[in-house]
Amino acid sequence: MKKSIYIAAIAALALTACSNDNDEIFDQSAAERLEQYKKDYADVLTADGGLWTMEYFSNADEPGYLFVMKFDKNGSVQISTNHKWIGGDFKQETSLWKMIADNGPVISFNSYNNLFHIFSDPANIIGQDAPKGDEGNDINETGFGHEGDYEFQVMEVGDDGNMVRLLGKKRLYDIYLRRLDASTDVEAYLHDYQELSTTLFAKETPYLYFNDADGERYVVSNAHTGVMSVYPEKGDAVEQTRKSNFIITNTGIRFMKPFEIVDAAGNEKEIEEFTFVGNRTLASVDNENSTISAGTLTEMLYNNTATWKVDLKSPTGVFKDNLDSFTAQLRSLYNYKSAAINDISFVYDVANKTYLLRLNLRISSKSNETDSFFVSFSDENGKLKVNIGEPADNNSQLAFNAYTSLADFFNSMSSVPLTYTTVSDCGPKTIVLDKDGSLLTLNASL
Repeated sequence: MKKSIYIAAIAALALTACSNDNDEIFDQSAAERLEQYKKDYADVLTADGGLWTMEYFSNADEPGYLFVMKFDKNGSVQISTNHKWIGGDFKQETSLWKMIADNGPVISFNSYNNLFHIFSDPANIIGQDAPKGDEGNDINETGFGHEGDYEFQVMEVGDDGNMVRLLGKKRLYDIYLRRLDASTDVEAYLHDYQELSTTLFAKETPYLYFNDADGERYVVSNAHTGVMSVYPEKGDAVEQTRKSNFIITNTGIRFMKPFEIVDAAGNEKEIEEFTFVGNRTLASVDNENSTISAGTLTEMLYNNTATWKVDLKSPTGVFKDNLDSFTAQLRSLYNYKSAAINDISFVYDVANKTYLLRLNLRISSKSNETDSFFVSFSDENGKLKVNIGEPADNNSQLAFNAYTSLADFFNSMSSVPLTYTTVSDCGPKTIVLDKDGSLLTLNASL
């Protein structure tokens, strides 16, 4: 299908004042041409099953939200979503839509839909995510609400008819519709999208890097909120931080509008859309050498300073054997059959700017023991080197001397660099360490 531009419809309207010339210029009147545009666009929306995703923005302070919409020729639209303002659960609701004329073809969602019109309803915003004042007090948004649109000018239809670019009538934000196969399981699709949204960026590891193609590096933070902050690594974090909201798509992320960031010299540049490459690293669609990721694993660990807890159910192979031996020794030493490892964590030590490997042990029915050891991390050819050093205090030294099997566990972690995997390179919150097939999982916590 040829690309159709809303400007053509504007031109048709403008010519209504010159009706005497219309017959000479067009076979149809301007009004007839506009009616044809409306029909053509409506046919696009209802063709091939009529199933679309909508990438929706309500305002500049919130992330984008995803809807799945099924347009029917009878004027009904089934809207599905699982956004946070309805509790994050999958819901569907059917309402009405219509293609109207208002300075060109306009899609109007002209009957109230509880899942969609919540963003254009001027009612006060309520719930745990409602905006707060500087002192944590609720802000009354009565008369404003989320300030979103429910009517959209049709601006463009892609060449293949599988993309429609809309423009919010009031807020003038670009809203994209992208066609889905009619056989798509909508609930499963939105579940997968929700899982992607919650695993791509993690609040436990909020600091990332944007490396642009010019060699400049930027610090990225708070991407997990859907409103990203960016400043040049060698610049001024206070004066040069810029913020922009975005939406996660099934191929990457798209900012609501071109995001103007500032380099260390004060020069502005724009970024707009990124696509997934590799293990969910984000690469600019304009230049694949401009990427967003957490950097190396060592950079991620030291920049985010989260606590990394060992999943005690995860060890296999040598890791499991050594921890089982350590547990057996605890039970023998304390003559307590329920002696156990309560927790193993890598905890960031702010004072010394390093990590501590902290063991919390149950040694009797009434007593726990905590032992700490200095740890550092380094990268070696794409692997993680864990360097377990001296005990952090005298009690930990005494414990290390008593628990001879503890040295075996430490050695299994630090003797050679470990390969690792993460769910996402953009702020991982789970790391799986691998030593020749022996696995150990670490989970980030705040």
